[in-house]
Amino acid sequence: MPSYKLYYFQSRGTAELARLVFKQAGVDFEDIRYKGEEWPQHKSEMPLGAMPVLEVDGRKICQSLAIARYLAKEFGLFGSNNMEAFVIDELFEIFAEIMNNHLWKIFYEEDENKKAELAETFKKDSAAKYLNLIEKRLKENTSGSGFYVGSEVTVGDLLLYNSMYANRKWLGQFSVDVYEGRPLLEEHFKLVGVLPNIAKWVQERPETAF
Repeated sequence: MPSYKLYYFQSRGTAELARLVFKQAGVDFEDIRYKGEEWPQHKSEMPLGAMPVLEVDGRKICQSLAIARYLAKEFGLFGSNNMEAFVIDELFEIFAEIMNNHLWKIFYEEDENKKAELAETFKKDSAAKYLNLIEKRLKENTSGSGFYVGSEVTVGDLLLYNSMYANRKWLGQFSVDVYEGRPLLEEHFKLVGVLPNIAKWVQERPETAF
């Protein structure tokens, strides 16, 4: 088994999906979390001067979604065939688009009132098209498992769970819940949340703002 080290800040952030993959797979890794004041002295050690970074047997590779995909494939969590993998990749791209086109605008806005307006606008004008497609994909999985694809948990389930958790916690400060009134997504969130390895990690992991 390779030696794994995951480098990030003291938060869930863009490293949390990789942590969830490790935990669901039951694979040990070193969870290295730098404090803000420690980061400058380590920045030059990272491929692009940013985190998260995954070190595999001494080789450092960056980019959060690439890390999550790699680990999921290594641990058998990327579907059982190419079509399932295709649907999982689609979900990755959906959440990447949501982040790039909508959520980063809210994050970087300095005016708190404007942040709240942008969050409400995202819920009212844009969120539905993405969530409708995600629900459609869930319904298309006729295996009866309740998972995003196939009959077993995949990184797609972990991605959807992690995104719902993070977005609800963050957008909740503006009293915005984009998942409100979507029982299918609620059921899926609960399904993943009670997986033994995930439930244990969520209970034990450090409590952070992001």
